[in-house]
Amino acid sequence: MRTSVETTEGPVTVPSPAHRWTALFFITEPGIGEVLPELAGCTTGLCSVRDDAVAFARAGVRVLGVSAHTPGHLAGFAASRALGYPLVGDGDLTLGRALGVPEVTADGRTLFARSAVVLDATGEVRALIHPVPEPERHAALVLDRIAELERREARG
Repeated sequence: MRTSVETTEGPVTVPSPAHRWTALFFITEPGIGEVLPELAGCTTGLCSVRDDAVAFARAGVRVLGVSAHTPGHLAGFAASRALGYPLVGDGDLTLGRALGVPEVTADGRTLFARSAVVLDATGEVRALIHPVPEPERHAALVLDRIAELERREARG
């Protein structure tokens, strides 16, 4: 799979041609926990990725956040949290569905369940991480999985 997606920073190619891995962090909706507490944690999860930016860079990972909204809807949120990486607006759920990302229905809308997808440079899905019960560990779970994939490849 190779596609171009609209982000808060303009169009981006998925997977990134300049990186060994592309990690897509799917969230339900920024701030949804204020309305539906059972879905809280989106902001915490995305900030955990921001806080581990050095580890992602060291591992050769292009990071993208993904939500079922338009990039314009997400731009203010991304800027206010100084995420340092773009958010993909997948308002029609096309990207998430193509990758097999679980969905939830909340407040009458279909949104993504908190999860992550790791793609290799060819666009092959190498990991789908779900559930993510502890949002503060969202980044760590993906980094651990990428390290595992690296060890497998090293063993041949």
